[in-house]
Amino acid sequence: MRAGALASALDLPLHGDADRELSRLASLESAGPGDLAFVTGRRYLNALQASTAGLVIVPPGLLEACPVDALVAEDPYVAYAAASWLLVPERQAPAGVHPSAVVDESAEVAPDASVGPRAVIGAGSRIGAGARIGAGCLLGERVRIGAGTRLFDGVTVNDDVHLGGDCRVQSGAVIGAEGFGFAPGRDGWRAIHQIGGVRIGDRVQVGANTTIDCGAIEPTVIGDGVILDNQIQIAHNVRIGNDTAIAACTGIAGSTTIGARCLIGGSCNINGHIELADGVTITATAFVPHSIREAGSYGSAMPLQPNRAWRRTFAALGRLDELLRRVRALERRDSSTAPVPSFPHVPEP
Repeated sequence: MRAGALASALDLPLHGDADRELSRLASLESAGPGDLAFVTGRRYLNALQASTAGLVIVPPGLLEACPVDALVAEDPYVAYAAASWLLVPERQAPAGVHPSAVVDESAEVAPDASVGPRAVIGAGSRIGAGARIGAGCLLGERVRIGAGTRLFDGVTVNDDVHLGGDCRVQSGAVIGAEGFGFAPGRDGWRAIHQIGGVRIGDRVQVGANTTIDCGAIEPTVIGDGVILDNQIQIAHNVRIGNDTAIAACTGIAGSTTIGARCLIGGSCNINGHIELADGVTITATAFVPHSIREAGSYGSAMPLQPNRAWRRTFAALGRLDELLRRVRALERRDSSTAPVPSFPHVPEP
């Protein structure tokens, strides 16, 4: 792609050769004359000044320091994200249903949608315009796939799951599996029929091997613009607000509500039947046992230490009760032996 065409598509001012050919994306350090890179702030100034990239997306404050051609953007990272799809466009799948796919006669597939080899689409399901169903995907009954949504190879979408438009679901994801609902009885556990389905909004990203369980009665709900990393577990009846981001290996127990624009770090454990307010940030590997009513940053993980120091810390943690009892005993002893305060003599009238 030529630099001028890229600048026009991104609606950004170009400082340099509009006819320069760009062939790939690259880091600032490794980029060569045919590559596009970006820089976000002054801490990368030295790398920028040493760069030989063909074109760099820079903030306004770094334009004068840029030794090569530049695009100027208020948010270079967002501009680079848009440029990445233009410079390296996604391969398009041919429209139509592959001969080896199995599509129920009551299902509806848009003429320009693509259904890959050995995919299965159940009764009453609908595939929207421009949607892309990868090879080996399994879609149950009454599934709705919105316009422009892509399911990568090997995705499972069970009955009564609705996905909005422009979603991307990576391989191995399972949406709409039965939630973990069991009633204890005299003869053991009795499964509760999970019939609530799943409702997923527009522009949602679901990572590889992430699982979203269906609701028990009402649906599990994922709002618009939510991004879910790989290997996340979302239990039945969870509700996640718009534009929340959740990193890999986090587990969310049933009937929890997470607000909009939350940031959940990797490997967090979030208890069931609690609520997180809008704008909450949870740092990585934290345990969330109760509701959080106010926006802000929260964490509970033990920071990393050298192993020898960690052993001492762990040993001390095991003695906290004993140490606390000793401190209280010392406080009581000190208070009982403290001198009685004296007051000046006041003569009787």
